[in-house]
Amino acid sequence: MILKHSIEKLESFARLNLGFYPTPLEEMPRLREKLGTKAPRLFIKRDDYTGFGFGGNKIRKQEFLFAKLLADGIKVVVTTGGERSNHARMTAAVCAKLGLKCVLVLDRKPRPAGTENLKSAANFIEELFGAEIHIVDSIEQRNTKAKELVDALSNAGERVYQIPLGGASAISTLGFVLAMNELREQMQTKEVEFDHLIFSGSTAGTHAGMLIGAELFGFEDLRIIGISPEPNSESYIKSEVERLLKETGELLEMEVADLFSKIEISDKYAGQDYCVESEIAEETYRLLARTEGVILDSVYTAKAFSALLDLIEKGTLNEKHNVLFWHTGGQLTQFYR
Repeated sequence: MILKHSIEKLESFARLNLGFYPTPLEEMPRLREKLGTKAPRLFIKRDDYTGFGFGGNKIRKQEFLFAKLLADGIKVVVTTGGERSNHARMTAAVCAKLGLKCVLVLDRKPRPAGTENLKSAANFIEELFGAEIHIVDSIEQRNTKAKELVDALSNAGERVYQIPLGGASAISTLGFVLAMNELREQMQTKEVEFDHLIFSGSTAGTHAGMLIGAELFGFEDLRIIGISPEPNSESYIKSEVERLLKETGELLEMEVADLFSKIEISDKYAGQDYCVESEIAEETYRLLARTEGVILDSVYTAKAFSALLDLIEKGTLNEKHNVLFWHTGGQLTQFYR
């Protein structure tokens, strides 16, 4: 009865229809063959095909968040991120569609050689969507600048809202609670049960939503493993997942304490820094492109897929397992103009 009530609560929240669903769920037989007879059965959930703002998982969260912002009369949105943030790009796209002003405060990261004087494709697209972009040199400057802009806009009489980094709020987390029901329906069609789900995550909303959705929609034996693209971030992300589990659980009127023990995070594949390419990720995205025609990116999703490959190489994942990689999008991060 409690779970049924929580599902009814989920269905009661306002939501915009922006993405294209269900996103494809595809098996990867050629990659499995390449990896050898001990490899698990491998699938990929293609949230790079959500279709909005060049695709990505963030649109699932923004459908719930922006429905609330419109209801609250918000006219200006401010948000932050790295220079090539997927969240920032998709926020700019949603604002363009809804007629809202978008202000982005983004911090620079080290770039591949030869791209130092080029504009990132993400920034080009954000400007195309009409966003106002402020580039700063550090996370500290980013936070200070965002506060200054919010205060100035508020003092000028604007109805302004600052979206948390990565869109990590309870209302946004509902997007991935609902996404797990989409996955359950696809699994029933394909007659497959997954025992491991691996994805790239750093701001905790996707992770918390997956855990709650798994509880609501009957994923009894599924291990959900988040791979952080940021070094030394495990403890912080775990605390953020716990926070969002609590806050989202309150929205859905469900008990979530038992989910804390199911939080699994690794930052061992992050490389040098957040939003910075790594050598192993470069190898990984080439492998997937050449075996399955799937494009990852070298700063987020390829790092997470490198973790999956390493777990296979170590035998942690083997021929007895059915493994899903949730592709969260982000291919634009590796392009410049």
